[in-house]
Amino acid sequence: MKKINKLACILLLAFSNLYAFDGERKGFILGGGFGAGYLSNTISFNSSSESDGRAAILTNLKIGYAPSNTLEIYYITKASWWGESNKTFILGLSAKAATVYIDNKTETGWFISGGIGFGWFISSDFKRLFEKFGPDVDSSTGFGLFGGVGYEISRHVSLELDLLYSALTDAKKDFNSFGVLVTFNVLAF
Repeated sequence: MKKINKLACILLLAFSNLYAFDGERKGFILGGGFGAGYLSNTISFNSSSESDGRAAILTNLKIGYAPSNTLEIYYITKASWWGESNKTFILGLSAKAATVYIDNKTETGWFISGGIGFGWFISSDFKRLFEKFGPDVDSSTGFGLFGGVGYEISRHVSLELDLLYSALTDAKKDFNSFGVLVTFNVLAF
């Protein structure tokens, strides 16, 4: 079965028009961005819950394919980072997503995006990274989704406003987060 999958991938790459970095959005895409946002988090355990709101730094990375100049289909990872009490916290979303560009007549313009996937949360004391037993890591996984609107300022450069929701669970607690995030993005195509 593995040989058949490898052969199928090789044939797909060899006989398809996977254009890349030719100035047309159609083809292979690779991008990333950074920004800031506000997260509203609720942690529930047993019969009680705690809520807090906080600012966070955001990074994202996407890789995929654009079948046309107005549609992109890709895998994206969005991660919100913050620190507290000598620990680093990362709330992320790894999702299958799509972006639709509203105006295909110009190189700039409005777009909408959205995705659904795997939400995750990591807290760690990264100062212990090089100690004998490594960092103390706590993590949770679950469901996540995002939706957003953006504007391509110039070819390859955009600003985006996203709403992100994550519902994560582990054996001890439930973690729900809603975020409003603004990112500055660069996309190679």
